[in-house]
Amino acid sequence: MTKKKQQLTIADLKPDRANRRQRTPRGARMLAESLEHLGPARSIVIDEANEVIAGNGVLEAAAEVGITNVQIVDADGKTLIAVRRRGLSADEKRALALYDNRTSELAAWVPEQLAQDQAAGQSLAPWFDEREQAKLLKTGATPPTVRELETGPVADRFWIAVRGPLKHQAKALQRLRAVLKELPDLEVELGLTPDIDAWAG
Repeated sequence: MTKKKQQLTIADLKPDRANRRQRTPRGARMLAESLEHLGPARSIVIDEANEVIAGNGVLEAAAEVGITNVQIVDADGKTLIAVRRRGLSADEKRALALYDNRTSELAAWVPEQLAQDQAAGQSLAPWFDEREQAKLLKTGATPPTVRELETGPVADRFWIAVRGPLKHQAKALQRLRAVLKELPDLEVELGLTPDIDAWAG
């Protein structure tokens, strides 16, 4: 099968606005570094309207490092497309393979977009089983409940514990005492027997 080739620019391509997976900042930096040092190796996938189906991260990184030209190869989905890179040294081939695998790991799903898909009636199977969906979308989790306690009208008490060196405790209690003077309906018991002001001095 003969594949029609045509030349476009990065500006002719449209990123997927509903992209469901995004590079982490580290992954994006690594991808840009790979393109800058070794050049593109993998193809991206676009549709008839030049919208990216797969390879949004590569498109962003290419634009970032100044790659402007895009060579289009029309395919029918029945023929594997291979990109041949010539002239790479053994070290460059190793680096390219490591970049390719590592940058694919340094990406994260976008739960909000997947949740929108689900809300629109689009199934997330077979890509995610029920357990994975629950973890990714945080569904099925029991929301925390707050249990109200019955309290008496007058006998309620609470304690403030102040820990640390005595000098620091005394200073904290001095400040607390000063604040509480403005609240006449509070009864304050200071458990520090020695003179607070002497300790705080």
